Amino acid sequence: MANENNAAESIARKLAQEEEWLLNFEKNITKSGQIRQGIEQVVEKFDQRLGLLEKNVLPMHISNGKLQKKQHNIQRLINTIDATLQFYGKTSTVETAINTGNPTAELDSYLENMESLQQAIIFFETHPNYRSQTENMRITLDTGLTLDPTPFIKSELSPRLNEIKILSDEEPVIKIGVWLLKQPRIPTHFLSYYSEIRGAQILKNIKNIAEAQKTMQLATRSKLSTVRKPTQRPEKLDGLADVDSCHVMCSALLSLLELEEKLMVRAIPDTSKRAQVFRELVSRPLAYVVLQTQKVVNEKDIGIIPLLPLLHLLSQNLARFHNLAANSIGDVQFDSLMRQLQVKCSSYVNEVVEHLNEDTTKFVPPDGNVHPTTASTLNFLSSLTAHRVTVTQHILALTAPQGTNTNLLLPKLFARILSALGSMLKKKANLYDDPTLATIFLLNNYNYIAKTLADEKDGLLPAITEMNSNILSFYHEEISTCTNEYLKSWNGIASVLKSTDRIGEDKQMAKQIMSTFIRDFDQILAQQMDYCISDPKICAHVQSEVRARIWKNYSQLLDACQRLHLFPQGIKYTENTFEMAIKNLFSSARIN
Repeated sequence: MANENNAAESIARKLAQEEEWLLNFEKNITKSGQIRQGIEQVVEKFDQRLGLLEKNVLPMHISNGKLQKKQHNIQRLINTIDATLQFYGKTSTVETAINTGNPTAELDSYLENMESLQQAIIFFETHPNYRSQTENMRITLDTGLTLDPTPFIKSELSPRLNEIKILSDEEPVIKIGVWLLKQPRIPTHFLSYYSEIRGAQILKNIKNIAEAQKTMQLATRSKLSTVRKPTQRPEKLDGLADVDSCHVMCSALLSLLELEEKLMVRAIPDTSKRAQVFRELVSRPLAYVVLQTQKVVNEKDIGIIPLLPLLHLLSQNLARFHNLAANSIGDVQFDSLMRQLQVKCSSYVNEVVEHLNEDTTKFVPPDGNVHPTTASTLNFLSSLTAHRVTVTQHILALTAPQGTNTNLLLPKLFARILSALGSMLKKKANLYDDPTLATIFLLNNYNYIAKTLADEKDGLLPAITEMNSNILSFYHEEISTCTNEYLKSWNGIASVLKSTDRIGEDKQMAKQIMSTFIRDFDQILAQQMDYCISDPKICAHVQSEVRARIWKNYSQLLDACQRLHLFPQGIKYTENTFEMAIKNLFSSARIN
C-alpha cells in the first residue's frame, strides 16, 4: 500500500513539472513571434531604403564609367601622339648614325641605334596609318645588319703556343653575337661569316706556328753545324723537323679549338647554332693538319723515336680528335692517320730487332770503345720506356696474340732486343785481330748497358726486371769476366818478375830480368796505347788491378838493381814513371 502511494506521488510531481515546462514553452513562443515581427519590420524598412539608394546612385555610377572610358581613350591617344613624335624625331637621327657610323670604334652606340630603329619599325607596323613609313627604316636596318664582321673576328696570333690569344678583344664579338641571336629574324650570314673567317684564321695560325717551329729548328741546326760536324743526313734532319712541326700543329689545333669554344659559349649562347658553327669552323684546319701529318708519316723515313711524341699526343687525345673528325662537315681521315702511324711505328720496332740479328757491317771502334749500335739501341729502349703506355697499347698490342698479358709486352720486347744486342756484340768482338782489344770492347759495351739500365732517370731497369730480375747481375758478371780476361794480358810480365826473390847478389840475373821487363812492358804499352775504357771508375779499377799484379815484385827488382849499382845511366821505369805509365793506360778517348 505504501509503494502505491509513493508511485502516485512521483507521478504527480512529474505532471507538475511537465505543466510548468508547457507554460514556459508557450511564453517562449509568444516572445519569438514578437521578435520575428520586429525583424520583419526592420527588413521592410531596409528594402525601402535600398530601393531609394539604387534610384539615386546608379545613374551617377553609369555616368562615371563613361567618363573613365573617355579618359582612357584620351590617354591612349596622348601616348600614341607622344610615341609618334618621339619615333619621328629620333628615327632620322638613328638612320643617319647607322648609315655613317663606325661600328668598329663605337659598337655600343651602334647597337643601341639598331635597337632603337627596330623598336620604331615594330611601333609603326602596329599602326596601319604609319605602316608605309617603315620601308626606308627596314632598308637602313638591313644595311646595318650586313656590316663586315671581319674586323671583329679576325686577328693575328703569336706563333708561341704559350702566348696564344685568339682575339685581342673578345668583347665586341660577344656583344654582336648575343645581340644578333636575340633578334626576331636572325641574320644567318653572321653565323656563316663567323665559321668561315674564324676557321680560316685558325688554319693560318696553325701554319704560322708550324713554320715558326721549323725556322727555329733550322736556325738551331745551323748554329750546331758551326760547332761540330753533323751526324745525320740533311734529308733525315728535314724529316725530323717535319715531324716536330706536325706535333706542334696537332697540339696547337687542340689549344686553339679549346679557346675558340670558350669564346663561342659567350658569343653564340644557343647550343644548336653553336654546334653547327663549330662543325663548319673546325673542318678546314682539322683536315689540313691530318693531311699534312699523313703525308709526313707516309713519306719520311726517320725511325720510331721522333714519331713517339706525336703518337703519344694523338693517343692521349684520341677521343677528342675522333669526335672532331666525325662531326666535321668535311671528310677528315683521322682514324686512317692513326692506323698508318701505328703500323709504321710497329714496323720500326721489328726493324730494330731484325737489324741486330742480321747486322753484317764490319765497323768496330778502333780503340774498343762503345759501339754506336749499343748507344742507339739503349737510347731506343729509353724512348720506348718514356712512352710505355703508348707503345704497349698502340704499337705492341697490334700484333700481340689475343689474350696476351699486355703488361709484359714491353719487357718481352726488351729481353729480345738485349739478347740480340749481346749476340751482335760478340760477333763484332770477333772482328778484332787483337783478342785483348776485343775483350776491352766487350767490357766497354757491357758496362755501358749496365750503367744505362741502372740509371733511374731512364727507368729501364723496372721494365726489364719484370721478365728477368737478375739482368743487372748478369751484366756485372760479364764485366768482371772481361776484366779478368784482360788482366791475362799482363801474365807474361808477372811471370818475368816472379824470379826477383832469387836475385840475391847476382848482378847478371838482375840486369837480365830488368831488361826483359822493360822490353815486355814497353811492348804491352805500345800495343795498348790506343785502348780505351770509357768509364773512369772501371778504368781506375783495372789500372789498380794491373798495378797490383806487377808492383810488388817490380819494387823488389828496383831495390835489387839500386843495391847492386846497376844501370848507372838510370832506370827507365822508376817508381814515379811506372805509376805514370799505369795511369796513362786506356786514356785515349775517355768519356766521363
